Amino acid sequence: AVVSTQSTGVYEDEPNTCQSAKENGSNGKCADFMTAEMPTPSYFHKFVVGRGGTVKKRLENETGTEMTIPKPHERKDSIKVKYWDEDSLASLEIRVDSIVESARKRERPTHFISIPVYSSTITQNLRKFEDLVRELIHPHHVQIPGKLHFTVTVLKLFSKKEIEQAIAALNEFAPRIPYILCGKPLRGTLKNLEIMNDEPESVRVLYCDVVLADDSDRLQQLADQCLDFLIEKGLVDAESDTHNRRDVKLHCTLINTRWNSEGPPTIDATEMLSDDWELKNFGDFVLERMELNAIEKRAQRE
Repeated sequence: AVVSTQSTGVYEDEPNTCQSAKENGSNGKCADFMTAEMPTPSYFHKFVVGRGGTVKKRLENETGTEMTIPKPHERKDSIKVKYWDEDSLASLEIRVDSIVESARKRERPTHFISIPVYSSTITQNLRKFEDLVRELIHPHHVQIPGKLHFTVTVLKLFSKKEIEQAIAALNEFAPRIPYILCGKPLRGTLKNLEIMNDEPESVRVLYCDVVLADDSDRLQQLADQCLDFLIEKGLVDAESDTHNRRDVKLHCTLINTRWNSEGPPTIDATEMLSDDWELKNFGDFVLERMELNAIEKRAQRE
């Protein structure tokens, strides 16, 4: 926490009266207090306040502190704390950190690390694929050509500082990439349609496999080592977060029914998976970069 000391017993804009018994000295005057800015992403302020302010009041009573929580529109990633001893501040920080981490685990990811996949041939074939499935699914269930990618991992980033930390981690990881790839470009092909489950009549996600031109596992090594690096940096919790796993399943999603609320929640992919389906090879690519992307909300995509 960033700490400052008030030599008077009150803020400049407060009346010169004691607001709690904690401020009263033996002579009836307000004792000195200190203030601190406790870093807390604004997204989690609502959990610290609680319904009707009950959580905030409980925390203040238990720790003998007073919190000033910014209004939601201010989007300030800290909470101002008024306290009278270091133990009280430390106790409050522990409690607030516990509330934030508990809430964070329940929230869905906000960002993902991706490796974009692009070539003119792949774009043409994806548009052809859209035409072929037009009668089978909602058009918004098909990936936009310019957004085709492999996902390395997902992240939960709730403040500007956390986003900056993720960017810094990627930049720190970047010098390792040439060694992981043995100094050679990642050339490959997108082909073969696959599904995540065993029932082609009820499919949410349909994806393409990736095959490198040299038939190596360099792409898998890159993804796995990047994930391990982010775990070491504390940006990914692979143990408690079910969205992440130690071994990255590399795939390129073509259809996801969660991308749009219209239509049924699943599709029948039997025809697309049959031997007679005409489009199985989407083309060659060269992978050139890794990116940090925000996860679009369904309304943004629609």
